[in-house]
Amino acid sequence: MALITPSTIEKSCKRNGLFYVPDRVKTSIEDCLVNDDENAITGEYLRLLEDFRKYRTSIQPAHIEYRSPLTLDAYTVYYLSRYMFIPFVALRDLAHHPYFQNVPRSFNVLDLGSGTGAVVLGLLSLFSNTPLSQIATKITTLDCCAEALGRQKDLIEKAGFNSKQVHHYEQDLCDTDSCIKLAKKDGPYYLIFIANCLTELEHEVSKNLIQRLPEILADNGAIIIAEAQRNYIKKLIKTLAETAEECGLHVYYPCSSTGCPSDYGIYCWVWRYHEYDFPHIKVNNQPLQEEPRDKLILSWLILTQQDISIYDTFAKKHPGLSWGSISQCTGTDRSICYGNQSLPFKMDYDVSPRYTRGSIVGLSNRYEVKEYYEM
Repeated sequence: MALITPSTIEKSCKRNGLFYVPDRVKTSIEDCLVNDDENAITGEYLRLLEDFRKYRTSIQPAHIEYRSPLTLDAYTVYYLSRYMFIPFVALRDLAHHPYFQNVPRSFNVLDLGSGTGAVVLGLLSLFSNTPLSQIATKITTLDCCAEALGRQKDLIEKAGFNSKQVHHYEQDLCDTDSCIKLAKKDGPYYLIFIANCLTELEHEVSKNLIQRLPEILADNGAIIIAEAQRNYIKKLIKTLAETAEECGLHVYYPCSSTGCPSDYGIYCWVWRYHEYDFPHIKVNNQPLQEEPRDKLILSWLILTQQDISIYDTFAKKHPGLSWGSISQCTGTDRSICYGNQSLPFKMDYDVSPRYTRGSIVGLSNRYEVKEYYEM
Protein backbone atom coordinates (compact mmCIF):
# COMPACT_ATOMS: atom_id res chain seq x y z
CA MET A 1 0.00 0.00 0.00
CA ALA A 2 1.07 3.60 -0.59
CA LEU A 3 0.29 6.42 1.84
CA ILE A 4 -1.27 9.66 0.63
CA THR A 5 -2.61 12.61 2.62
CA PRO A 6 -4.35 15.86 1.65
CA SER A 7 -1.03 17.67 1.96
CA THR A 8 0.63 15.13 -0.37
CA ILE A 9 -1.92 15.99 -3.06
CA GLU A 10 -1.69 19.74 -2.43
CA LYS A 11 2.09 19.74 -2.72
CA SER A 12 1.95 17.76 -5.96
CA CYS A 13 -0.75 19.85 -7.65
CA LYS A 14 -0.46 23.41 -6.39
CA ARG A 15 1.95 26.24 -7.06
CA ASN A 16 1.74 29.47 -5.06
CA GLY A 17 -1.46 28.15 -3.48
CA LEU A 18 -3.25 27.53 -6.80
CA PHE A 19 -3.88 24.41 -8.86
CA TYR A 20 -1.78 24.62 -12.00
CA VAL A 21 -1.38 22.84 -15.34
CA PRO A 22 2.01 21.07 -15.67
CA ASP A 23 4.20 22.35 -18.50
CA ARG A 24 4.06 19.04 -20.36
CA VAL A 25 0.26 19.22 -20.51
CA LYS A 26 0.30 22.89 -21.51
CA THR A 27 2.71 22.09 -24.35
CA SER A 28 0.61 19.13 -25.49
CA ILE A 29 -2.47 21.38 -25.66
CA GLU A 30 -0.59 23.83 -27.87
CA ASP A 31 0.75 21.04 -30.08
CA CYS A 32 -2.67 19.41 -30.56
CA LEU A 33 -4.48 22.46 -31.89
CA VAL A 34 -5.72 22.09 -35.45
CA ASN A 35 -6.64 25.73 -35.99
CA ASP A 36 -3.79 28.26 -35.92
CA ASP A 37 -6.08 31.31 -35.75
CA GLU A 38 -6.21 32.55 -32.16
CA ASN A 39 -9.20 34.78 -32.92
CA ALA A 40 -11.18 31.83 -34.28
CA ILE A 41 -10.48 29.70 -31.20
CA THR A 42 -11.32 32.57 -28.84
CA GLY A 43 -14.52 33.28 -30.77
CA GLU A 44 -15.55 29.64 -30.50
CA TYR A 45 -14.83 29.69 -26.76
CA LEU A 46 -17.07 32.75 -26.34
CA ARG A 47 -19.81 30.95 -28.27
CA LEU A 48 -19.48 27.89 -26.02
CA LEU A 49 -19.47 30.13 -22.95
CA GLU A 50 -22.72 31.74 -24.05
CA ASP A 51 -24.29 28.33 -24.68
CA PHE A 52 -23.26 27.11 -21.23
CA ARG A 53 -24.70 30.26 -19.63
CA LYS A 54 -28.04 29.69 -21.34
CA TYR A 55 -28.24 26.25 -19.75
CA ARG A 56 -27.28 27.42 -16.25
CA THR A 57 -30.82 27.93 -14.96
CA SER A 58 -32.38 25.31 -17.21
CA ILE A 59 -33.76 22.06 -15.81
CA GLN A 60 -33.19 20.26 -19.11
CA PRO A 61 -30.07 18.37 -20.29
CA ALA A 62 -27.51 20.49 -22.10
CA HIS A 63 -27.02 19.78 -25.80
CA ILE A 64 -23.55 20.87 -26.92
CA GLU A 65 -21.92 19.61 -30.13
CA TYR A 66 -18.17 19.01 -29.69
CA ARG A 67 -17.20 17.17 -32.87
CA SER A 68 -15.81 19.96 -35.06
CA PRO A 69 -12.03 20.57 -34.91
CA LEU A 70 -12.56 24.23 -33.97
CA THR A 71 -14.88 23.35 -31.08
CA LEU A 72 -12.42 20.70 -29.87
CA ASP A 73 -9.64 23.30 -30.00
CA ALA A 74 -11.64 25.82 -27.97
CA TYR A 75 -12.73 23.20 -25.44
CA THR A 76 -9.18 21.84 -25.09
CA VAL A 77 -7.70 25.28 -24.46
CA TYR A 78 -10.33 26.77 -22.17
CA TYR A 79 -12.10 23.88 -20.44
CA LEU A 80 -9.81 20.84 -20.37
CA SER A 81 -7.12 23.01 -18.79
CA ARG A 82 -9.30 23.57 -15.72
CA TYR A 83 -11.30 20.34 -15.52
CA MET A 84 -8.07 18.35 -15.23
CA PHE A 85 -8.02 19.52 -11.59
CA ILE A 86 -11.05 17.32 -10.79
CA PRO A 87 -8.98 14.23 -9.82
CA PHE A 88 -6.66 16.44 -7.74
CA VAL A 89 -9.59 17.72 -5.66
CA ALA A 90 -11.28 14.30 -5.47
CA LEU A 91 -8.22 12.43 -4.23
CA ARG A 92 -7.46 15.17 -1.73
CA ASP A 93 -11.03 14.89 -0.41
CA LEU A 94 -10.78 11.12 -0.13
CA ALA A 95 -7.42 11.41 1.63
CA HIS A 96 -9.11 13.19 4.54
CA HIS A 97 -10.30 9.74 5.65
CA PRO A 98 -7.75 7.16 6.91
CA TYR A 99 -9.52 4.50 4.83
CA PHE A 100 -8.38 6.18 1.61
CA GLN A 101 -4.95 7.22 2.82
CA ASN A 102 -3.63 3.71 2.26
CA VAL A 103 -3.83 3.47 -1.52
CA PRO A 104 -3.21 0.22 -3.43
CA ARG A 105 0.14 0.15 -5.27
CA SER A 106 -1.81 -0.52 -8.46
CA PHE A 107 -5.45 0.04 -9.29
CA ASN A 108 -7.94 0.54 -12.12
CA VAL A 109 -9.73 3.79 -12.93
CA LEU A 110 -12.84 4.26 -15.07
CA ASP A 111 -13.62 7.63 -16.64
CA LEU A 112 -17.20 7.75 -17.95
CA GLY A 113 -17.92 10.46 -20.52
CA SER A 114 -14.19 11.02 -20.79
CA GLY A 115 -14.28 13.41 -23.76
CA THR A 116 -10.96 15.10 -24.51
CA GLY A 117 -9.46 13.60 -21.36
CA ALA A 118 -9.34 16.23 -18.64
CA VAL A 119 -9.65 13.64 -15.85
CA VAL A 120 -7.21 11.28 -17.57
CA LEU A 121 -4.56 13.97 -18.01
CA GLY A 122 -5.06 15.04 -14.42
CA LEU A 123 -4.54 11.49 -13.17
CA LEU A 124 -1.51 10.86 -15.38
CA SER A 125 0.03 14.14 -14.20
CA LEU A 126 -0.69 13.39 -10.55
CA PHE A 127 0.76 9.89 -10.62
CA SER A 128 3.85 10.91 -12.53
CA ASN A 129 4.87 13.13 -9.61
CA THR A 130 7.09 11.96 -6.77
CA PRO A 131 6.08 10.52 -4.29
CA LEU A 132 2.93 9.36 -6.10
CA SER A 133 4.86 7.89 -9.03
CA GLN A 134 5.15 4.63 -7.06
CA ILE A 135 1.42 4.03 -7.73
CA ALA A 136 0.58 2.25 -11.00
CA THR A 137 -2.77 3.02 -12.60
CA LYS A 138 -4.65 1.56 -15.55
CA ILE A 139 -7.31 3.90 -16.93
CA THR A 140 -10.35 2.95 -19.00
CA THR A 141 -12.25 5.70 -20.82
CA LEU A 142 -15.73 5.58 -22.35
CA ASP A 143 -17.26 8.30 -24.51
CA CYS A 144 -19.70 8.47 -27.41
CA CYS A 145 -17.64 11.03 -29.35
CA ALA A 146 -14.86 9.45 -31.43
CA GLU A 147 -13.43 12.87 -32.28
CA ALA A 148 -13.04 13.79 -28.60
CA LEU A 149 -11.38 10.45 -27.83
CA GLY A 150 -9.04 11.02 -30.77
CA ARG A 151 -8.03 14.38 -29.32
CA GLN A 152 -7.51 12.72 -25.94
CA LYS A 153 -5.14 10.11 -27.40
CA ASP A 154 -3.19 12.87 -29.15
CA LEU A 155 -2.87 14.88 -25.93
CA ILE A 156 -1.64 11.88 -23.96
CA GLU A 157 1.02 11.04 -26.54
CA LYS A 158 2.20 14.63 -27.01
CA ALA A 159 2.47 15.08 -23.23
CA GLY A 160 4.82 12.10 -23.13
CA PHE A 161 2.64 9.91 -20.93
CA ASN A 162 2.48 6.15 -21.39
CA SER A 163 -0.46 5.66 -23.77
CA LYS A 164 -0.54 1.93 -22.91
CA GLN A 165 -1.89 2.90 -19.48
CA VAL A 166 -5.13 4.08 -21.07
CA HIS A 167 -7.78 2.02 -22.89
CA HIS A 168 -10.25 4.04 -24.98
CA TYR A 169 -13.73 2.83 -25.94
CA GLU A 170 -16.35 4.60 -28.03
CA GLN A 171 -19.60 3.95 -26.19
CA ASP A 172 -22.90 5.77 -25.70
CA LEU A 173 -23.61 6.00 -21.95
CA CYS A 174 -27.35 6.04 -22.65
CA ASP A 175 -27.04 2.32 -23.43
CA THR A 176 -26.44 1.33 -19.81
CA ASP A 177 -26.26 -2.43 -20.41
CA SER A 178 -23.59 -2.12 -23.11
CA CYS A 179 -21.71 0.45 -21.06
CA ILE A 180 -21.46 -1.78 -17.99
CA LYS A 181 -20.66 -4.86 -20.07
CA LEU A 182 -17.80 -3.05 -21.79
CA ALA A 183 -16.47 -1.53 -18.56
CA LYS A 184 -16.39 -4.94 -16.86
CA LYS A 185 -13.54 -5.99 -19.15
CA ASP A 186 -11.02 -3.88 -17.23
CA GLY A 187 -12.71 -3.76 -13.81
CA PRO A 188 -13.28 -3.75 -10.97
CA TYR A 189 -12.37 -0.11 -10.44
CA TYR A 190 -10.90 1.59 -7.41
CA LEU A 191 -12.04 4.97 -8.75
CA ILE A 192 -14.89 5.77 -11.13
CA PHE A 193 -15.07 9.34 -12.42
CA ILE A 194 -18.13 10.96 -13.98
CA ALA A 195 -17.20 14.56 -14.79
CA ASN A 196 -19.15 17.09 -16.86
CA CYS A 197 -21.06 14.25 -18.43
CA LEU A 198 -24.38 13.88 -16.59
CA THR A 199 -25.23 17.47 -17.46
CA GLU A 200 -25.96 16.18 -20.98
CA LEU A 201 -27.92 13.05 -19.98
CA GLU A 202 -31.55 12.62 -19.00
CA HIS A 203 -32.03 12.14 -15.25
CA GLU A 204 -33.40 8.64 -15.76
CA VAL A 205 -30.28 7.61 -17.69
CA SER A 206 -28.06 8.94 -14.90
CA LYS A 207 -30.09 7.06 -12.29
CA ASN A 208 -29.83 3.82 -14.26
CA LEU A 209 -26.08 4.28 -14.54
CA ILE A 210 -25.61 4.86 -10.80
CA GLN A 211 -27.72 1.80 -10.00
CA ARG A 212 -25.41 -0.38 -12.11
CA LEU A 213 -22.04 1.01 -11.00
CA PRO A 214 -21.78 -1.18 -7.86
CA GLU A 215 -21.32 -4.11 -10.28
CA ILE A 216 -17.96 -2.73 -11.43
CA LEU A 217 -16.80 -0.78 -8.36
CA ALA A 218 -14.18 -2.43 -6.15
CA ASP A 219 -15.15 -3.09 -2.53
CA ASN A 220 -12.70 -0.41 -1.41
CA GLY A 221 -13.59 1.98 -4.24
CA ALA A 222 -15.23 5.36 -4.74
CA ILE A 223 -17.37 7.04 -7.38
CA ILE A 224 -16.62 10.72 -8.00
CA ILE A 225 -19.26 12.85 -9.68
CA ALA A 226 -18.24 16.42 -10.53
CA GLU A 227 -20.59 18.41 -12.72
CA ALA A 228 -21.16 22.00 -13.80
CA GLN A 229 -23.14 23.94 -11.21
CA ARG A 230 -26.57 24.48 -12.80
CA ASN A 231 -30.16 23.91 -11.67
CA TYR A 232 -30.43 20.68 -13.67
CA ILE A 233 -27.43 19.24 -11.81
CA LYS A 234 -28.43 20.54 -8.38
CA LYS A 235 -31.66 18.60 -8.74
CA LEU A 236 -29.84 15.54 -10.10
CA ILE A 237 -27.27 15.46 -7.26
CA LYS A 238 -30.05 15.16 -4.71
CA THR A 239 -31.75 12.44 -6.76
CA LEU A 240 -28.52 10.47 -7.21
CA ALA A 241 -27.67 10.67 -3.49
CA GLU A 242 -31.03 9.06 -2.72
CA THR A 243 -30.60 6.51 -5.52
CA ALA A 244 -27.11 5.58 -4.28
CA GLU A 245 -28.40 4.80 -0.79
CA GLU A 246 -31.12 2.61 -2.28
CA CYS A 247 -28.59 0.47 -4.16
CA GLY A 248 -26.19 -0.02 -1.23
CA LEU A 249 -23.76 2.83 -1.84
CA HIS A 250 -22.92 5.47 0.76
CA VAL A 251 -22.53 9.22 0.41
CA TYR A 252 -19.01 10.22 1.43
CA TYR A 253 -19.45 13.90 0.51
CA PRO A 254 -21.26 16.30 0.75
CA CYS A 255 -24.12 14.72 2.75
CA SER A 256 -23.60 13.79 6.39
CA SER A 257 -26.53 11.36 6.34
CA THR A 258 -29.48 10.36 4.19
CA GLY A 259 -31.93 13.12 3.43
CA CYS A 260 -31.72 16.83 2.65
CA PRO A 261 -33.15 19.79 4.59
CA SER A 262 -36.81 20.08 3.61
CA ASP A 263 -36.52 23.84 3.09
CA TYR A 264 -33.99 23.24 0.30
CA GLY A 265 -36.71 21.79 -1.93
CA ILE A 266 -35.65 19.74 -4.94
CA TYR A 267 -32.07 21.01 -5.14
CA CYS A 268 -28.74 20.16 -3.51
CA TRP A 269 -27.29 23.52 -2.45
CA VAL A 270 -23.74 22.33 -1.82
CA TRP A 271 -21.23 23.22 -4.50
CA ARG A 272 -17.68 24.52 -4.50
CA TYR A 273 -15.46 26.85 -6.40
CA HIS A 274 -11.72 26.49 -6.81
CA GLU A 275 -9.25 29.10 -7.94
CA TYR A 276 -6.62 27.99 -10.41
CA ASP A 277 -3.71 29.35 -12.39
CA PHE A 278 -4.81 29.40 -16.04
CA PRO A 279 -1.81 28.41 -18.20
CA HIS A 280 -0.49 30.98 -20.65
CA ILE A 281 -1.31 28.92 -23.73
CA LYS A 282 -0.17 30.17 -27.12
CA VAL A 283 -1.83 29.58 -30.48
CA ASN A 284 0.64 29.65 -33.37
CA ASN A 285 3.10 31.31 -30.95
CA GLN A 286 0.57 34.06 -30.19
CA PRO A 287 -0.78 34.52 -26.64
CA LEU A 288 -4.51 34.24 -26.08
CA GLN A 289 -6.37 37.54 -26.18
CA GLU A 290 -9.08 36.20 -23.89
CA GLU A 291 -8.45 34.27 -20.67
CA PRO A 292 -11.23 32.92 -18.43
CA ARG A 293 -11.84 35.01 -15.35
CA ASP A 294 -14.30 32.68 -13.68
CA LYS A 295 -13.41 30.09 -11.08
CA LEU A 296 -13.82 26.34 -11.41
CA ILE A 297 -17.36 25.88 -10.02
CA LEU A 298 -18.67 22.33 -9.64
CA SER A 299 -21.33 20.35 -7.84
CA TRP A 300 -19.80 17.25 -6.23
CA LEU A 301 -21.07 13.88 -5.08
CA ILE A 302 -18.64 11.23 -3.83
CA LEU A 303 -20.01 7.73 -3.22
CA THR A 304 -18.33 4.71 -1.61
CA GLN A 305 -18.97 1.01 -1.15
CA GLN A 306 -17.99 1.28 2.51
CA ASP A 307 -20.16 3.09 5.05
CA ILE A 308 -17.74 5.97 5.65
CA SER A 309 -17.94 9.74 5.43
CA ILE A 310 -15.49 12.61 5.11
CA TYR A 311 -16.85 13.85 8.45
CA ASP A 312 -15.68 10.74 10.35
CA THR A 313 -12.15 12.06 10.76
CA PHE A 314 -13.24 15.52 11.87
CA ALA A 315 -15.80 14.11 14.33
CA LYS A 316 -13.20 11.80 15.85
CA LYS A 317 -10.74 14.66 16.20
CA HIS A 318 -13.31 17.08 17.63
CA PRO A 319 -16.19 15.09 19.17
CA GLY A 320 -19.31 16.89 20.30
CA LEU A 321 -19.53 19.20 17.29
CA SER A 322 -22.11 19.13 14.51
CA TRP A 323 -20.31 18.70 11.18
CA GLY A 324 -21.52 19.62 7.72
CA SER A 325 -20.75 21.44 4.48
CA ILE A 326 -21.67 25.07 3.91
CA SER A 327 -24.78 25.04 1.76
CA GLN A 328 -26.26 28.52 1.95
CA CYS A 329 -24.56 31.92 1.75
CA THR A 330 -26.58 35.09 2.38
CA GLY A 331 -24.85 38.27 3.55
CA THR A 332 -23.04 37.45 6.78
CA ASP A 333 -25.16 34.33 7.38
CA ARG A 334 -24.21 30.80 6.46
CA SER A 335 -25.74 27.38 7.05
CA ILE A 336 -24.54 23.82 6.88
CA CYS A 337 -26.30 20.64 5.82
CA TYR A 338 -26.54 18.41 8.88
CA GLY A 339 -28.57 15.29 8.28
CA ASN A 340 -31.96 16.50 7.14
CA GLN A 341 -31.56 19.86 8.84
CA SER A 342 -30.17 23.22 7.83
CA LEU A 343 -28.11 24.65 10.71
CA PRO A 344 -27.51 28.43 10.45
CA PHE A 345 -24.42 30.08 11.91
CA LYS A 346 -22.63 33.42 11.99
CA MET A 347 -19.15 33.59 10.55
CA ASP A 348 -16.42 33.87 13.18
CA TYR A 349 -13.41 35.50 11.55
CA ASP A 350 -11.20 34.52 14.48
CA VAL A 351 -11.67 30.90 13.38
CA SER A 352 -11.32 31.54 9.63
CA PRO A 353 -10.94 34.64 7.44
CA ARG A 354 -13.41 33.24 4.90
CA TYR A 355 -16.27 30.78 4.64
CA THR A 356 -16.77 29.27 1.19
CA ARG A 357 -19.65 27.13 0.02
CA GLY A 358 -18.89 23.41 0.23
CA SER A 359 -16.24 23.80 2.93
CA ILE A 360 -16.61 21.89 6.20
CA VAL A 361 -17.65 23.48 9.48
CA GLY A 362 -17.91 22.13 13.03
CA LEU A 363 -20.57 23.87 15.15
CA SER A 364 -21.14 23.81 18.90
CA ASN A 365 -24.59 23.12 20.36
CA ARG A 366 -25.03 26.92 20.35
CA TYR A 367 -24.30 26.97 16.60
CA GLU A 368 -20.97 28.69 17.15
CA VAL A 369 -18.16 27.97 14.70
CA LYS A 370 -15.44 25.96 16.40
CA GLU A 371 -13.66 24.40 13.40
CA TYR A 372 -13.40 25.23 9.70
CA TYR A 373 -11.76 23.27 6.89
CA GLU A 374 -11.39 24.82 3.45
CA MET A 375 -12.46 22.44 0.71
